Amino acid sequence: MMSFLVGVAAGATPAGGDGPIPLTSVSDALLKAAPGDEIVIADGDWADVELKWHSPGFPVTVRAAHPGKVKISGKSQLRISGDSLSVSGLDFRHVAVPKGGVIEFRSGKEVANACRLTDCIIDSCNPSSRSVAGNYIVMHGRGNRVDHCSLTGKLNLGVTLLVNLNDARSLDNRHRIDHNYFGPRPVYGSNGAETMRIGTSQQSYESSRTIVENNLFDRCNGEVEIISVKSSDNVVRDNMFNECQGVVALRHGRRNRVTGNQFRGNSVPNTGGVRIVDAGHEVSGNTFDGLAGTRFFSALALMNSVPNSLPNRYVKVSDVNVHHNTFSNCTNIEFGTGRDMERTEAPSACSFNDNIIISTTVSNPYISIDPAAQVAMAGNRVNLSSDYSGAGFTTDRKLKAALVADPKAFRLTCGAARPAELSVSVTTHADTILLTPGVTCRNEPWLITRPTVMLGNGEAVLRWTGSKPGNFITICDGGSLKVEGVTFDFALQQGYATVRNAIATAPVMITSYTLDVENCRFINSPESGCCAIRGGKGTFAESISVNSSLFSDLSGNGIWLADETDDKGVYSADHIFIKDCSFSRMLGLPVSIYRGGSDESTAGPYVTISDCLFTDCCNKERGSVLRLIGPQKLYVTGCHFERSGRGGATIRLDETTWEDVRIKGCRWTDSGRVISNRNVIE
Repeated sequence: MMSFLVGVAAGATPAGGDGPIPLTSVSDALLKAAPGDEIVIADGDWADVELKWHSPGFPVTVRAAHPGKVKISGKSQLRISGDSLSVSGLDFRHVAVPKGGVIEFRSGKEVANACRLTDCIIDSCNPSSRSVAGNYIVMHGRGNRVDHCSLTGKLNLGVTLLVNLNDARSLDNRHRIDHNYFGPRPVYGSNGAETMRIGTSQQSYESSRTIVENNLFDRCNGEVEIISVKSSDNVVRDNMFNECQGVVALRHGRRNRVTGNQFRGNSVPNTGGVRIVDAGHEVSGNTFDGLAGTRFFSALALMNSVPNSLPNRYVKVSDVNVHHNTFSNCTNIEFGTGRDMERTEAPSACSFNDNIIISTTVSNPYISIDPAAQVAMAGNRVNLSSDYSGAGFTTDRKLKAALVADPKAFRLTCGAARPAELSVSVTTHADTILLTPGVTCRNEPWLITRPTVMLGNGEAVLRWTGSKPGNFITICDGGSLKVEGVTFDFALQQGYATVRNAIATAPVMITSYTLDVENCRFINSPESGCCAIRGGKGTFAESISVNSSLFSDLSGNGIWLADETDDKGVYSADHIFIKDCSFSRMLGLPVSIYRGGSDESTAGPYVTISDCLFTDCCNKERGSVLRLIGPQKLYVTGCHFERSGRGGATIRLDETTWEDVRIKGCRWTDSGRVISNRNVIE
């Protein structure tokens, strides 16, 4: 029998009869519930609520009276435990949980079993700093379901939806995750930004048996692993991956199945399909269309492994069956991906059968990164740029590219039954700051909180007259900047403090930013700790472009993107372009970019330095003119080094074998050496 429990909505008078109850009364109502009861929550806005809902052990439903009108914000969280509890219709927006996930299927020591979360929205639930880890949903227990939810606006470190196996009560869990909308997630710039993870390396050989089906993953670009499978016997089926810069990674564990999915790339860089580690997996019936990723981001990648590998590295790939898939206009199918001095063991006893490969640009259906890869080929049909008749393949000119579903139509079947757009306003135009000719004195930074264009027409000069050190310009959350024709003069003004940086980021940020510097001058820095342009630790730029600018007479550094020193693959900017710039009489480093460690979860940074002149720069012992540690793609072209880097190096690299590093058309006059692990000068 269904019953409505009596209560008072926030700001309302008593109903005088059966009706919806306040959100904060649900836990008490559950104590009085009978099997089959339905607890209805009144409309209202709630902030800073700690909700712990425990089912008494029989089916009970908790739902919003009007889905989307029970709004939860602030330092709030929901913990579900017990058996057979269904929760629906809640909206969590701008929640910043103090610890753990926004919603967890666990409360204290009690886990949830056979519980359901449906028709809920979690949107823009981020802390103030992008480097603070947190999750949207954490699943514990067994037999739980998350369906028809919209998970959008995640910007910080951490997994959007995590299936946790760190408790015996959560093994062989048989969860179902279906018909959800996983909204766009920007490139994070390090490991740990998966959209979904199932287990960890410690539980890799435990069976999870989680089913992930009929979900839409829309531009989920956080890191290379969109779904990171780190347990055994899971199924990923009938999902759509739309322009996701990453892959379904069978990272740890065995006997996982990936079947019937649609991977739609639209030739967007780093869009990928499935990457495979360990044994016994099956990849079948999938459509891979327009995927432009390579290496770890390939349409299909069978990894090389580490001999006698530890569980958390790369266990041998074997007994993998890839069949009845269609690959249309994809860049890479690879066998032996990641081959290096550590990963020396090729895949073995694998099969690639009855697949269709169509491409107008490639003439070979696959690449053997490791020629020792043992992959049996049979029954495959191809329509490539030229006829191909290798063993196991036949050319069929009648083959046409597979049809992929429209993501807009697929979207109608996924997510909450109401819009999941971000609840914050989106700025569509830029503010403009016009600087007057001559000197402008600043005693506090310009705080850039919106897209902003600053124009100086080549005649505006900024000087610092603050009582404390500060930046001329600080880019804050929500801000991006284009600055043109401005001179940033660091010269110490009598009786005032020094400038810390010309352009820098706020110390704490959650959003990414862009910076475009054109025809500017950075001059007269008297302090070694100063920087012209600085991206601070814990911040991230989608792109930084510096063109036709002068850096001169600086005791400090020029372009500094090297505060991320934890050697975990974290970096400060994705795309960096430095062109037609002049650096002269500099004591510090003209350019320093750092991405330390050997993590391969991201594809950046991408760095291009072209047609720049370096004169009398950084001649101190062990110094560097260009210190470029860890860019995944680096092109230094047409640069001239004159009397620079003599005490250390003009270019200091520490590149890995997989990084694409090229130095071409450069000149050295009375300057230091290039330090590199291999010959990269053309």
